[in-house]
Amino acid sequence: MYLSFSVVTHQQAHQESIILCQFPLLRKLKPCQHTPLTLYELAAAVVDQFPYPDHFSWSEKQVAEWMANVAGLPQYQSCILENHINGRRLLRLEDPSVLPEMNIHDWLHIKRITNEIRKIFTIDFIRFARSVGLPLRKPLTHCTWFKSLTGPTWGIRQNWDRCDILRWMKIIMPEPVYLDHWDLVWYEKPDFPRLVLARIPAADRHEFIPHFIEPEDYCNEYLAPRKYRLQTNVPDDMQFIWMEHRPGSPSYKDPNAVKAKKPKPPKPSRLVPKKINLKGLAGKDLILARRRMPKPKFMKK
Repeated sequence: MYLSFSVVTHQQAHQESIILCQFPLLRKLKPCQHTPLTLYELAAAVVDQFPYPDHFSWSEKQVAEWMANVAGLPQYQSCILENHINGRRLLRLEDPSVLPEMNIHDWLHIKRITNEIRKIFTIDFIRFARSVGLPLRKPLTHCTWFKSLTGPTWGIRQNWDRCDILRWMKIIMPEPVYLDHWDLVWYEKPDFPRLVLARIPAADRHEFIPHFIEPEDYCNEYLAPRKYRLQTNVPDDMQFIWMEHRPGSPSYKDPNAVKAKKPKPPKPSRLVPKKINLKGLAGKDLILARRRMPKPKFMKK
């Protein structure tokens, strides 16, 4: 039984290989496998799925009803309506220093309003600094505050997730870069096609490498022997005077003179064969030199 099964499987594999050879388009191209997600990114995806409070969509009337029914302070409904406090602006009343500006001065009422706001938005109360290196509030509280604000950055606040906000605040690490096989392969420019043509000199590379040239020390004066001896105590070989360089004086350099170019020997060319001199050659060297000499293509008359 096992023998027949193995024979059948080998025959099927042989037939499939023949079909794939005849029709290569039937082969399925396997895409490059990407690096699997780390536990850090899987946890970040779960955090991004946490919903934001539904109270952001409240209108001014709903906030006034909440102030009367839930907070139990109907006398402040007019303050809510006059200051246009909607669901997003309600979170700002969590700061007790803002309520006196809305004509709410009773400390017990301020305490009750701030406690109810923290309950519906699930934000923490700042009692003292948690740590020197950590921010004052918990991370999700920062995300809720970031989403509640509006203004010119509304597009960013609407599109960013919780992890984007925490990465921007540098509370969590940046998003890792996922690379496939071709991203990890070191890029190297291919050295082909390369054409090598015979008897053609290589092109000169116009790469100027600057070198420091020391300026020439040139003196505008020179020593000339005196015509008249003025000091008798100075010997004759020391009787000199400084003279200015003028046309006709020794070692005078004309500033407008054109420098003569040095003749350069012609560069050897591969197109023209080298001249062979047969003088002083004998024996084997003479025969080999004659073989290297160019031969005329046509017979001379």
